[in-house]
Amino acid sequence: MDAGGMTRLLFVHLAKTGGISVRRILKASKKVNSFDCIHNHFLLRFQYGRRVERRRLSTNEIGPYPLAFLMVRHPLERLISCHSYFSAGGLNAQAPDKRFPADQLAQQFIQQLAPSLEQCCHQLPEIAEHLPHFKPMSFWLDALPNPLADRVFTGRQENFDADLKLLFHQLQVPLDPVLLQRCNSSGPKKISLTSMAELSTDALAKLQVFYAEDFRRFNYSLKLEAD
Repeated sequence: MDAGGMTRLLFVHLAKTGGISVRRILKASKKVNSFDCIHNHFLLRFQYGRRVERRRLSTNEIGPYPLAFLMVRHPLERLISCHSYFSAGGLNAQAPDKRFPADQLAQQFIQQLAPSLEQCCHQLPEIAEHLPHFKPMSFWLDALPNPLADRVFTGRQENFDADLKLLFHQLQVPLDPVLLQRCNSSGPKKISLTSMAELSTDALAKLQVFYAEDFRRFNYSLKLEAD
């Protein structure tokens, strides 16, 4: 326990799984005094809603945590999100008053190599080598010490609200429902059955091979059902 009485928490932020929303909720919660976050080979430390440190991750410096939390997402939905994000310009689309040269180059790369989701499925190894966001979730987790903590809680982006409530229950602090409402203001995100139907059998097969460990480890399937 830290000085504020909260279990020391490590949040593993996997790209395109709702991690930004998780971080916003943890930072905005007055009951969460501090937490650490691993994202894209960097270690970030937060205290009382502010980031106080960001440095390149050295796995042998990661101390034991009582609790680690990560959010996962269906590989197809995560791929759609990655492709849409970089095709639109990444941070340049979200903050048009600023310029992010790396995201501009990433946009050009995607538009030239794989402007459609179908083409993206056929080029996944090359794309992931150039843009690590596309790498399987398992790739990022396998690079970390095992075990990460005394307890590791895996939430699902598809069950975002319920699993955030479970996380706060394990932290033994209340979760303000208003924080969930703010993060869900754009409405719930659903697996895109339409996008799956538009993909060829060959493209789906390549996607399943590339993300095979994610499908296996997190018990996801391409047999999706409509609401």
